[in-house]
Amino acid sequence: MPAPRGSRNQVQVHVAGPEGGNTCTMVHIFHIIMSGVMVPGPLHPVTVLEQCRISPSPAPAADQPRALPLTFFDLVFWDFPPVQRLFFYDNDDLLDVPDFQASELPQFKKSLAAALHHFYPLAGKLTCELAEGAAPEIAFSDGDSVRLTLAVSGDDFHDLAGDHARDTARLRHRVPRRRHLRGHHAVADGSSYVHFMKTWAAIHRSANNECRKVVAVAPDVPPLFDRGVVRDDAGLREAFVSDHRDLAAADDSRLGDWDLSRRPGVVLATFRFTEKQLGMLGRHVESETSARCSPNALACGAAWAGIVHARGTASSNDACFGFVTGCKPRVSPPIPANYFGNCLGLCRVEAPKQGGGGLNAAAVATAIWRVIAGLVEEGRAFRDARGWVRLVREYASRRAVTVAGSPKLGVYAVDFGDAWGRPRKVEIASVERTGALALAESGRDGDGGIEVGLALPRTEMEAFRAFYRDLFASLNGNSKTDHAARHHVNCITSHLLHL
Repeated sequence: MPAPRGSRNQVQVHVAGPEGGNTCTMVHIFHIIMSGVMVPGPLHPVTVLEQCRISPSPAPAADQPRALPLTFFDLVFWDFPPVQRLFFYDNDDLLDVPDFQASELPQFKKSLAAALHHFYPLAGKLTCELAEGAAPEIAFSDGDSVRLTLAVSGDDFHDLAGDHARDTARLRHRVPRRRHLRGHHAVADGSSYVHFMKTWAAIHRSANNECRKVVAVAPDVPPLFDRGVVRDDAGLREAFVSDHRDLAAADDSRLGDWDLSRRPGVVLATFRFTEKQLGMLGRHVESETSARCSPNALACGAAWAGIVHARGTASSNDACFGFVTGCKPRVSPPIPANYFGNCLGLCRVEAPKQGGGGLNAAAVATAIWRVIAGLVEEGRAFRDARGWVRLVREYASRRAVTVAGSPKLGVYAVDFGDAWGRPRKVEIASVERTGALALAESGRDGDGGIEVGLALPRTEMEAFRAFYRDLFASLNGNSKTDHAARHHVNCITSHLLHL
């Protein structure tokens, strides 16, 4: 929470699941970082001020399931690197650290407990091993809890929450290092996690009145835990368990090929694709390929081409791109929108062959869009589903560009009310380990567009930034030329009409 201007205190709140035996903690739910004014520089130590356990309150009803089997959707992400989202809140009305601990933190704990009442599996445990005869599942027992950690650091909030290139070590320093404190993608996808965050924020907002009473008010749409809504007629669950066992026996470590965290000089930066820029890019793509691409396809195509340009050497490894698609409406019968868990399918894009090296932004944006458009065909999202587990390893070995997050999630709408408001910035710090583009709606000001976060070695990031700048400078120049040409034609037409 920010301390007053000039303070060197930056407060961080970490929420994570519990430890235990032959299970691994299921969740790091999120990290909140709250601002003060600090000086950027070398890594600042993080001092833990308080740690405590938060259990669902009240406890879930007795008829709620205590064990949730993992579905084939969950098992796709069984051994993915953990998801690490950072929420940055900045507001002059926030209290200093002692006052925050005395007044705001108790409310924070109560609203978290009330939100966990509805999302109690997040306090449970996930079995760590795919042993023969054991069904991987999320298990909750009464008394299970999440760990809440309050810490303070002297790093510069405003610099850390910027769009410019920042050393990933500074952000990595903000998240717990032990695996049991990190988010497990096999538990839920981004839609389910953000559903929880918005529910928690709504409960916290509702308590920000004179009585400051926190109650476990029902969310507008409660989460659905019924695994029966996920049909598996093709037997994908058992096939994926078998794949994971075989890969583990072979000591397959290809997922680590994406990981840049062990390399020095890696930075994270955010690039904003405004509605105006996307409009210019869309018109350019349509003129080149006749395709009317979605904003997501345009932003991803430009980013993919920029990363290949930044790497400097075009190869067959650069010619593939991966993204996920929501499968809830793509199955029959459809899975309800409030289902809690993973419900994503993997989509593969191959870049069109072209001479001269590198990738053409218009061509690859069109290739992405055509895969997206093809998903309307019934069953298309699952045509290659049997190979999803191994496809991920193939993509990692090729360091393929992939996507994390989505503008549809609405992460900037996680509004805790009063002094909190909406986040100034949301980052997915874990993209340095997954080779992904972190997509979100552009900022909290509702200015439209898409923001794309990515991690690259510093020299590659500089090359990517130059590509991004030159791309839109070129499009802007073409736009001005087209405008001048249209103006000239209109003047001639007007002249002829008056002859």
